[in-house]
Amino acid sequence: MKALVLSGGGARGAYQAGALSAISEITARLGKKHPFDIFTGASAGAINAAFLASQADNFLQATENLANLWGTIDADQVFRSDPLSLGKIGFKWMRDLPLGGLTGFSPGPALLDTSPLRALLQNNLNLSKIQTHIQAGVLKALAITAVDYHSSMAATFIQGSEDLKTWVRSRRFSEKTVINTEHIMASSAIPLLFPPIEIDGRHYGDGCLRNHAPLSPAIHLGANRILVIGVRRRTDVVAPKKNKPSPPTLARVINTLLNAVLLDSIELDLDRLKKINDFMMKVPQELHGPLNFKTVEYSWIHPSIDIGQLAYEHAHKLPRFIRYLLRGLGPSEDSKEMISYLLFDPVFCQKLMEAGYEDTMSKKIEIERLLAP
Repeated sequence: MKALVLSGGGARGAYQAGALSAISEITARLGKKHPFDIFTGASAGAINAAFLASQADNFLQATENLANLWGTIDADQVFRSDPLSLGKIGFKWMRDLPLGGLTGFSPGPALLDTSPLRALLQNNLNLSKIQTHIQAGVLKALAITAVDYHSSMAATFIQGSEDLKTWVRSRRFSEKTVINTEHIMASSAIPLLFPPIEIDGRHYGDGCLRNHAPLSPAIHLGANRILVIGVRRRTDVVAPKKNKPSPPTLARVINTLLNAVLLDSIELDLDRLKKINDFMMKVPQELHGPLNFKTVEYSWIHPSIDIGQLAYEHAHKLPRFIRYLLRGLGPSEDSKEMISYLLFDPVFCQKLMEAGYEDTMSKKIEIERLLAP
């Protein structure tokens, strides 16, 4: 069974749209109309995974539609950036934060109003088709991960065939449901920037929080071949420079937190999977049965470019008031990761899509080998 795993990162999701365009061309040549049985996603990856699952009967058309969506998106379709809306939120923070100890009120849970994103999803996702595709045998499952702010656990919402089993592990669990817009909004709710989303009386946020095992949902659902599309350039371990740097700005601290909390899990989980695969190759086949492990083939597509740096070069395309707020945290160069999450701009997103397409085509033979019968 083959699974597609999509990680998150705000506007970085456009990179995945470009990669998926290349994958659709590759799979079309293989004669595969629907190459994946399972779609899983978190944060922006949840949006892309749900979009593909809703059109799972025609992967080529689905990726074309997804590329068109990302290639024309702008900030006003994701969050309100007009001075009036941002001013109301800012006033509430300034009023409640210093007086919280006296009044008992805390400031609003987010800096941005994402009601436009909800409208965008509702207008572009026909989620009722997901169950149709499951019943037709075209799709095995869609899994969307969000973090439960009450328990601090990663919750994976699953919609799939009746034989699927749920799981509970350390700091993560799954539950069966009919996935709707709120699940996707919850998974893509970047902490502090986007508001938490309430589902059945509990509040959820970005699916990359606490998601220490992003490959786990696909493996639990039965996948033995996984194609992973990340949104962060692979990092090489280098020794720190010996010269004394200047103290970090607030922007640089937030950037470091965003990288650590939202973007590092894919690399760590793939390293873990590689070690398991290497171990299983050394164990005789007749001894595999009692082991609670299995070999999972995988391919990992990731940016060859520094998306943060590209975002910094296009920072002038952010809404004016957002630029003003970010400048209060430090120099734009220190805010480039945050900028890359919020830069919903057609020019920037199209450049990400081009990078995703090229990076994927560079692994064409590897992907053909993974997805071939």
